[in-house]
Amino acid sequence: MFGRRLAMIARGAYGATARPYMRALASLPTRPSALIAAKPPSLSSMLVAGKRMCSTATVVQMYTKPVQWMHWVYAAGMLTVLGTVKASQWTTGETFLGTKGQTKGTLMLIHKSTAVILTALIVPRILLKAVSKVPAHLPGSALEHLAANVSHTAFYGFMLFMPATGIAMGWFGGKGVPFYGLYMFPGKPDKTKEDGQFAGKMFKWHKQAGQFMYYLVPLHVGAAGLHVVRGHPIFTRMNPFAAATR
Repeated sequence: MFGRRLAMIARGAYGATARPYMRALASLPTRPSALIAAKPPSLSSMLVAGKRMCSTATVVQMYTKPVQWMHWVYAAGMLTVLGTVKASQWTTGETFLGTKGQTKGTLMLIHKSTAVILTALIVPRILLKAVSKVPAHLPGSALEHLAANVSHTAFYGFMLFMPATGIAMGWFGGKGVPFYGLYMFPGKPDKTKEDGQFAGKMFKWHKQAGQFMYYLVPLHVGAAGLHVVRGHPIFTRMNPFAAATR
């Protein structure tokens, strides 16, 4: 009876990870006074039970390696396109890149060229997301899980909308889209007045939608920081250099 009560307490506190200990506790004598005469468990059985408990409790569900690498490549590209736009807007005079105009031109060249890479990665990223096993949600409320799903869906929406408006702007505006000075994706050769107006509308949509990214990205980073504070292995799950278990 005494051993069974201890087993019930262990099960309530640790759940399935305490099963090896529950079996040992349940086999204890019915009276506490009889514990003195009871045969203690062997050292080997205690080590096996402890190893099982530790290995079960420390398993970290990981994203697949391709998804991990894609996430960080895309994150670097996203920070680059956002940072170069802001740097161009904040340029008011000469810099180490040259005059004000030269600096803005260089920054926007990097912006557009990096956007070309991110555009090329959209389809592979969506395919990886579709075929890869996604880890379960980290502990949190239903509202937090809903917010995570909404924010990730919004990210994918911006991944499609921003390149679409940027390419349309370059094509219908007739200027094309540059790629680090190595190649120029051409614009529409026989541009009309209507094409120019449409390009202007795409520029307006592109700029307005881009403003939301300056809120969405910090929200995403802040949520990851909250998981770190709570002790959740958020970065381990997305670390391509980490093992599946720790």
